[in-house]
Amino acid sequence: MIFYKYCPICNSTNLKGYSIDCLRNGPHMSRVICGDCDIVFANPMADGNDLDLFYTNYYHKGNMGILDYTKKVLKKIQEVQSLSNEAFKKEASFIYKYKQAGRFLDVGCGLGIGLLYVDNSKFELYATELDADALSFVQSHYHKVNTFQGELINAKYPDNYFDYVFCNHVIEHVLDPVAYVREMYRILKDDGVLYMGTPDRKSYLYSFYRTYKFLSLSVPQIIDGIEHTFIFSKKNLSDLTLKEKFKIVSHKSIALGDSFKNIFSSNLSLKKKISRYAQTFFKVNQELVCRK
Repeated sequence: MIFYKYCPICNSTNLKGYSIDCLRNGPHMSRVICGDCDIVFANPMADGNDLDLFYTNYYHKGNMGILDYTKKVLKKIQEVQSLSNEAFKKEASFIYKYKQAGRFLDVGCGLGIGLLYVDNSKFELYATELDADALSFVQSHYHKVNTFQGELINAKYPDNYFDYVFCNHVIEHVLDPVAYVREMYRILKDDGVLYMGTPDRKSYLYSFYRTYKFLSLSVPQIIDGIEHTFIFSKKNLSDLTLKEKFKIVSHKSIALGDSFKNIFSSNLSLKKKISRYAQTFFKVNQELVCRK
């Protein structure tokens, strides 16, 4: 575990308690907020060994196991493959609005939802991922993907190599988001595109929850993934990318993207179903598109 006496983003020592969770298992249980740059991060924070263990068989345990996420992705693959060309381009507009071909990197690819939309001869596919089982799934269900098991920084891709870097719900899991963004800038070609998706700490739902807890004289708990090391507001994320020389093209709030039918039919507890319904109805996530 890593214990911080300063902010890992701006080095300030102006840290305050933000949330705590004493009920769930996970690599860390509390978060603090930096009074200067406003970033929220786990403290203590899981180290590399903790996270390697946590992400082993990640999609077959915890909420991912309960939601039967692998089955959900297999269903999504079939749905996308059956889309008309017009419907496909609309659903994949976050890619094809910016790039039609080239080298595509999915950072922390998981089961390859990002790769699904570029699984054609126009793109050369690359992916990084910690979980070996997830990489096996990717190799089995998509066309040729050049995979690397481990952290992005250890993959050591060449300078100016990729046309599009897809980093969806990864930046909140890493130990050094500044280094990650800097690395993605390095490996992107000039005018290359970076897509990042992550929870929005200042969404209406999160803000309402914290207000409710304070009014009830309770300490806010950690209501998103316990494995999240950094939690970004839209300002946090835009400040990080701008500082690393990216140009912001689009930055918007989006919902979780699950369906009410999938949530209802899952084996989640009633409390977790209600929480997931709320995250599907309200725009709890953010989507940032940048160019180098």
